[in-house]
Amino acid sequence: MKKIKMNMQSEITIREGGERYLRWCKLNNYSLDTVLHYERTLHNFSLFCSLDVPLANLNETLMEDYILYLREKGISSVTLNTYVRGMKTIANYLIEKGLLKPFEIIIPKAETTVKEVYTETELNKLLKKPDVKKCSFSQYRNWVMVNYLLGTGQRRNTVVNIKIGDLDLENQLVRLNVMKNRKQVILPLTKSLVNILEEYLTYRGGTDQDYLFCTWEGKQFTRDGLTLTIRKYNIKRGVDRTSMHLFRHTFAYLAIKNNMDIIRLQQLLCHSKLETTQRYLQSFGFEDLKENYERYNPLEVIIGNNSISRDWRDKQKKLR
Repeated sequence: MKKIKMNMQSEITIREGGERYLRWCKLNNYSLDTVLHYERTLHNFSLFCSLDVPLANLNETLMEDYILYLREKGISSVTLNTYVRGMKTIANYLIEKGLLKPFEIIIPKAETTVKEVYTETELNKLLKKPDVKKCSFSQYRNWVMVNYLLGTGQRRNTVVNIKIGDLDLENQLVRLNVMKNRKQVILPLTKSLVNILEEYLTYRGGTDQDYLFCTWEGKQFTRDGLTLTIRKYNIKRGVDRTSMHLFRHTFAYLAIKNNMDIIRLQQLLCHSKLETTQRYLQSFGFEDLKENYERYNPLEVIIGNNSISRDWRDKQKKLR
């Protein structure tokens, strides 16, 4: 008779361990995007190591070999960081459940790169309003969507799920029901965007239960469908860069440049962690740092001759 063991980790494969974690994600109502992310994480790991080996094989040495394997393939440091971080999350879950012996996974640091944003010239091309008397509904809708993306910085999955009834244009707000963190959020809209949406709805029509941005047949956009539509729109407008997420980066970049505080930006971007928002500040390059540098430099404030300098010296005299 086979002896009963208390520790079953040697009987479980990496695949089964991964499936347990995916099941846990679904039970905890994680978003589809999150579940798909970890499915891809396991798939990428399977290209290096069979998932049908015992789970006990997943240890510090195997993960170090995986990192070296990814580097040898020439994968970018950012992608490598994502792959390893995903495996660490899965491993930590299995360790917590007592299915895997504790070990440490060191996440390699990703190289920080300056995030690209749309230039002023590109934005002028994209935001030029089409002639509503001559253009098709699709052309006009695309222009409205670009205005919405730039004016809110919202994610693709959020935008395709907005319904007409989610808008409260009188109070300049939108209710977002499909978010990455699964929480309903109410965010403000600017007056300019409200005016654009009010006009758009006179052409779009529909009920409160219809999707705000739809195909020419009135159906909901898929995420890939929206990406392809924006790509074609940008190219037709003479803009080679076609990334949907670039609108989100541009929104954050211009908001900070226009003196929005980072806490407010964090709320508008719906980031649960401030660190995530701070990564968007990588869009700032040398010219942004140089702008108004003398105006706010501490030495110039003290000995310079600009308005801030004079105000500072006046205050110091009053304190004496």
